[in-house]
Amino acid sequence: MKKKKATKSPRRAASTARVLDLDILPELLGYNVRRAQIALWRDFLRTVAEGEIRPGMFSAIVLVRANPGISQIELAKELGIDKATMVGLTDRLEDAGWILRKRSREDRRRHGLTVTSEGQKIYRELKREMIEHERKFVELFNATERKQLIALLQRLHARQE
Repeated sequence: MKKKKATKSPRRAASTARVLDLDILPELLGYNVRRAQIALWRDFLRTVAEGEIRPGMFSAIVLVRANPGISQIELAKELGIDKATMVGLTDRLEDAGWILRKRSREDRRRHGLTVTSEGQKIYRELKREMIEHERKFVELFNATERKQLIALLQRLHARQE
């Protein structure tokens, strides 16, 4: 017979919880962006494909579907990942049967990527789940705030280019 783990009552735990001094953390852009990213990541794992797919895979499928024939280099640049990581990501998507790599006739070093019929199907399912995931966070802002937040975040990631 298994022993029950001793658990604290919620009331007791709350009353003994220490309030941490966060020093400058609440004022740091990176800290707040990272905390927001963690919240988004955790919900993504619960909501989208039951954690079987990562955000990078979703983004890659979206971009390949919207840009048939896109090269791995173009895709890597847009996703902000290195070439080696892109190869691994492409391998996973191809192994899943969601995309095809086709060697370019003009440049044999280049592979154009296209979405398969199975990839189209999974795209529709993932898109529906992604919209549900996003809705939980988007509804925290009115339309003006949402546009402003996205513009500010885009300014941050455009800085790395």
